[in-house]
Amino acid sequence: MAFNYSPLSTTATNLIKNFGQSVTFTRNGSVTYDPTAGVSSSSQSTYTANIVLFDQTKTEIEDTSLQEKDIPANMSSTTEPLIGDTATINSENYRIIDVTPIRPATTVIYYDIRLRS
Repeated sequence: MAFNYSPLSTTATNLIKNFGQSVTFTRNGSVTYDPTAGVSSSSQSTYTANIVLFDQTKTEIEDTSLQEKDIPANMSSTTEPLIGDTATINSENYRIIDVTPIRPATTVIYYDIRLRS
């Protein structure tokens, strides 16, 4: 008997939407390198997601591998976030540096992400 995770996904989406904020993320398309012109991106796309930002725990702050501006967050999105996607949140620019989909089966409940400014 298979478990239906859709109601759990809906609940997580509603909680993140109610207690978080809507953010527009930007993803660069194919990036090319031309020795004379440098790096260029041929296209950009955007998507909107709801996120809840969290404070770092004391253990994370004491860990020397994390930078001071690393922010853990939960994200609800129909578009799968990728490392390198960028967003402006509360007038500060952030880049996704880690993505973990929380998915007990084939249904994604939410994304656990880490942002860096």
